[in-house]
Amino acid sequence: MPQYLADIKQTEFFLSDAEAHHACAVARHKEGDEIYVFDGKGKQYKGRIDKIQKKFVRGTLLAPCVVRRVGLNLTLAFVPNSRTGLEEVLDKGTQLGVSTFLPLISARSEYDVLKKYDGKNDRWQQIMLSACKQCNTPFVPQILPPQKFSQAIAASKPSLLAYEAEQTHTLAWGLEQLKRPQSLCVYVGPAGGWTDEEVSLAQNRGVLPVTLGVNILRAETACIAVAAKLL
Repeated sequence: MPQYLADIKQTEFFLSDAEAHHACAVARHKEGDEIYVFDGKGKQYKGRIDKIQKKFVRGTLLAPCVVRRVGLNLTLAFVPNSRTGLEEVLDKGTQLGVSTFLPLISARSEYDVLKKYDGKNDRWQQIMLSACKQCNTPFVPQILPPQKFSQAIAASKPSLLAYEAEQTHTLAWGLEQLKRPQSLCVYVGPAGGWTDEEVSLAQNRGVLPVTLGVNILRAETACIAVAAKLL
């Protein structure tokens, strides 16, 4: 049964604009049909469509759904290498349960993530929403405005740095060193890797460099591997 992002009140839900169009014009739901609705923040219900109008749907909440939560609040801070690469990370990361995405600008960035940022944000939100529907999760991740690596690294949240030159310390080791925190930030670099200065800056801020394995991974693969291993 499909699910839709809704404005959820005490006993009712409301679909508007694109979600109402999708439910009625695309999926061709009728009044009386049962669907799943969610608010993007963790609430999910089975509901019944009561009234359909142009770009507007009103319905009744029938029963709450049992929601499974991932065990870690993961912020994936990564340097995008291309538009398609960034969108791949958003899609796959959302399916895996990433809580927050933070696009970064590093010394070896190849993609200008800030160019026309305001126009991209709506598309990014739609990619994450579609991924939520695909995997039936009621949690839509947050995507933060792009930051320079030097600014992002100043945050105090427990953090790990995926570093291709690290050969010994693994993700599991990093989690143990950080006493398995409930919230964690992992930094993943660009295709050219982190500079020595960036690694030193991270270590001075208490960020632990870790290896993702023997092979050198594509940046997008590294992001997905981190999320899959941790979540």
